[in-house]
Amino acid sequence: MCQATSTILKIVLGDARPVQLQSCQCTCVAGTAVCNHVAALLYQTAHYCQLSITSVPPTHSCTETEQKWHKPRSMGVKPGLVNDMVILSARPKERKLMEGIRSNLYKGVSSALPELSTLRVDEVYHDVPSDVAPLITTMAMDINVPLVDSAFGKVQEGSVLSYHMPAKRVPKTCPHTDAPSPPQLPLQGYRLGPATCSFVCTEHQQHHMMSLETTLENAHKIANSTKEQSSCIEWHQLRRPRITSSKFREVCHTRAQSSAENLAKRLLRPSHQTADMRRGLDMEPAAVEEYCRVREVNHYPCGFLIHPDAPWMGSSPDGIVYNPKGQTVFGLVEIKCPNVASYVDCPYIKISEGTHTLRKSHSYFWQIQGQMLISGLDWCDFVVYTQEDMFIQRIPRDNEITKTMKVKIDFF
Repeated sequence: MCQATSTILKIVLGDARPVQLQSCQCTCVAGTAVCNHVAALLYQTAHYCQLSITSVPPTHSCTETEQKWHKPRSMGVKPGLVNDMVILSARPKERKLMEGIRSNLYKGVSSALPELSTLRVDEVYHDVPSDVAPLITTMAMDINVPLVDSAFGKVQEGSVLSYHMPAKRVPKTCPHTDAPSPPQLPLQGYRLGPATCSFVCTEHQQHHMMSLETTLENAHKIANSTKEQSSCIEWHQLRRPRITSSKFREVCHTRAQSSAENLAKRLLRPSHQTADMRRGLDMEPAAVEEYCRVREVNHYPCGFLIHPDAPWMGSSPDGIVYNPKGQTVFGLVEIKCPNVASYVDCPYIKISEGTHTLRKSHSYFWQIQGQMLISGLDWCDFVVYTQEDMFIQRIPRDNEITKTMKVKIDFF
């Protein structure tokens, strides 16, 4: 059982404006430098100054304060940034998506901020008691405070917006500035063979199949309008009635009729975001930037891909890649961000002839082949971005697998 330890702190503040820390000392192990205890004491001292408290308030015993047994336990909600907050409707929808509602309590400033001298905070609220003065009087607003970038433009350094809504950092994903524009996917003139199976559909089934039909022009519009992927409502609506490439292996290896029917029901059921999916979305920008730096390639976002010759299939690659050193300059990229220390810990990575490769029997390999089947491109970089390292393998198109895949998915 850990024993509580106490430390002795000593800080000396200089009488200046702003207040300057002249010296500090703490009896903890890190006391020779500025430790967390000193930082906490400085924050506490600043809090006392804002409340105009001249001495340390006395510590109340448990019998001198309100009883707390009637208060419920916390729900385990962890603190987070304000810009990560999502306000949802009180009535849950059938599909649990991150569909926020626009708040009418706040309006972001889209124009230039006013000059601070026009606010006249000190002049207007000079004689107002501190307990009734607005919050702006405690923000120490001054013309001399430097401005920093934020999501709403220039704001004062140290303000709430400066650290809760920082300016978005533009990732470096296009080192080749003279690269041509990425192609529209599926490729123009790329055709899939006709289905080798035929069924007599009911009227309801016929209407369903007709609702999936699209043209090449419309497929290009869909790919351009769904580049935000999971953040786009249309992306979810287009995926639901189709077999996506992440399920291609499972579909192709289904044998019994009952298993196929159960799989079909599961595919039509709406999916929910898991912790691993959330981690992938959070880590993907850093993974893309590191991948572009290592391989010296350009990355372009990609939306939901549908081929007019097989509109019941769909795929969402993690991006289009421009590689000027390749025989075919444009390809795809698929990124995985598992919560492991190294890619050697991933079960889908094997060692073949002294080289780490993706297992061809894994669903990720079939997913990548399915992306090339729908898009018409000839290669895809498989990237595994972990806590300590990164794995990259260029996977070429396997025509035998894509041909088998097309036949089995058509039959399914």
